[in-house]
Amino acid sequence: MVFDPLVEAIRKALRAIDANPRIVPNYLNLIEAYENCASKEAEPELLDQAAYVIRDVKQLTLTEDEKERLADLESRVSATLARIRPQRTPS
Repeated sequence: MVFDPLVEAIRKALRAIDANPRIVPNYLNLIEAYENCASKEAEPELLDQAAYVIRDVKQLTLTEDEKERLADLESRVSATLARIRPQRTPS
């Protein structure tokens, strides 16, 4: 089995969240890992997962720095999704 650092980053972030679900940076790291992997692999499903995490992390208490990082990550996820998911044309 080949080691993929992008996939391992997702696993590491998920383990960190499982260990302590109240630590916001762990969620932000997971969003970033999903976006990085999706961008490299052109996998929009990973961005769907990132969107679910974004939705959930917005329910947590965030510092100003965390809010800024979340906003940046949300923009990155949207931009990557627009780039890799084919747009549907009206029939």
